[in-house]
Amino acid sequence: MRAMLLLVMLINAAACASGQAENSSAKGNGTPLFSDNGNGNSVKNSDINKYSSFLVNIKSYSTNGSYYQNKYEKQLLSMAGEIIEGQDLDVSRESIGFYYDKRSARTDRLFFGVDINTVKENNLDYGRFSVKLIRENVSGIIDLMYKYKSILNENEIVGVVIGFKWTEDGNAQQVNIWIKKDDLRLFYEGKITLNEMYQRSTMTNTIGKIILLPI
Repeated sequence: MRAMLLLVMLINAAACASGQAENSSAKGNGTPLFSDNGNGNSVKNSDINKYSSFLVNIKSYSTNGSYYQNKYEKQLLSMAGEIIEGQDLDVSRESIGFYYDKRSARTDRLFFGVDINTVKENNLDYGRFSVKLIRENVSGIIDLMYKYKSILNENEIVGVVIGFKWTEDGNAQQVNIWIKKDDLRLFYEGKITLNEMYQRSTMTNTIGKIILLPI
């Protein structure tokens, strides 16, 4: 009897140990796509091949974005998969990475960002369509991005930027929303509403000019 009890205890201990998360950097509703096998290598090479094209071309950086992209490559790949598979959004190729606000030229203040491709609804003008995109999509994307706390805890990362791209009359159009991480924190602590967070953010258009939107 004592031998049987000891065997059950050993089995339960082994089950608990095997159930521990290998990588807690991205705590979504499910298991992150990428985990560490103990040697610093991803255990899902097929997923690396599947999602790597959605990360910014590392050679295009003129900032420390290249450092952070190398450091958090697995997390960025995981985010790509979660947006594409979990939220059914069309992520732009070479768009997940780290950006700086060219208006301020502060290359030491980076935004964790992604661009989403969409299709223009002909009955809406630029402003109304931009507002619709932000209201319908941004909260879900930032819910995901905010889970990558290790990235947002970097001092040089000051916020997130989400861009939406579409074509109208043969011309490329885009709207971007730049949200400071302090405002993200206030929102997730329940100190400001979603609309207040939007109102405190910066919106830019296709040519990078600041615009006002009725959100």
